[in-house]
Amino acid sequence: MGHGRISIIEAMRGLAAASVALFHFSVQLDLAARDTFFYGWIGVDVFFVISGFVIPLSLYGRGYTILQFPQFMMRRLVRLEPPYLVSIILVLAVWHLSTLMTGPTASAPDYSWPQVASHLLYAVPLTPFSWVSPVYWSLAYEFVFYILTGLTFASLIRRPIEWTVLLAAAIAALLYWTEAGFDVCIVEFLIGIIVMRIATGEGNLARLLFWLCASIGVAFYAAGPWVGTAVGLAAAAILLLRDVQLGRWAIVAGSLSYSLYLTHTSVGMPIVDLAKTHAIGLPSEVALMVAALVASIGFAYLFSRLVERPSIRASRHIAMQPQAA
Repeated sequence: MGHGRISIIEAMRGLAAASVALFHFSVQLDLAARDTFFYGWIGVDVFFVISGFVIPLSLYGRGYTILQFPQFMMRRLVRLEPPYLVSIILVLAVWHLSTLMTGPTASAPDYSWPQVASHLLYAVPLTPFSWVSPVYWSLAYEFVFYILTGLTFASLIRRPIEWTVLLAAAIAALLYWTEAGFDVCIVEFLIGIIVMRIATGEGNLARLLFWLCASIGVAFYAAGPWVGTAVGLAAAAILLLRDVQLGRWAIVAGSLSYSLYLTHTSVGMPIVDLAKTHAIGLPSEVALMVAALVASIGFAYLFSRLVERPSIRASRHIAMQPQAA
């Protein structure tokens, strides 16, 4: 199979980003809208499955070795970090602007510069601080996944899938004892990895299918039927539709997904907050959310062209050549 842009992946990225945005808009409104769009947050779970598939697939297509780890991480950082950092500035700017618009009785923005600094390299979970935007927590998971994948992919891709399952189980056990809970995100990354191995023919098909079904079953058990169904459908869509061309709309949706994910809280959420007193009933609330989503997509387009695309071009100039031993 080719390793270029896959239509179904791009479409899923765009839909996942839009669903997360609608979820964040809905929680600002009345009960009807919150109930209707409550499960939009599951778009993040779909993102984790996609990353579990795409990142190993990219390394597989490059014939990746552990000697390429520094270049791999540098490409990831150059590709993703500038838009993330600019979005933090945007969050703080909108925070201050909304305070000014509210009037002198409004409370000052509640953040500290050490808190902002802890966002560098997604270090907030290692500190007592909180994220300044509710979407950033998932980026920390992605960043750790990049590191683990870069360090282990070359040694695991030719081995039976059970080695990867064992590693995922060890990480899950470690997090369980340190955080007093099971983290289904690890299973979702694993689902993507298994789908990648099925798609590339790397491993025994029967065993891969067994572990795929088992992993989806764990997601059902640990996170509930909505999450289990979403990640199961994501895996099935990638396997069954990865060679189907969906048209340019899918590529456009995927190309805007990261910018939309980063910026919708700074664009759409203030729109909803300012206009929500005029939205009475589910139809008007949905119309308001759609307007906020359209505005967020428009801003994401500008953000993508001005910030994200230069980062993409810069990352492509980092050659993935192994360093001399």
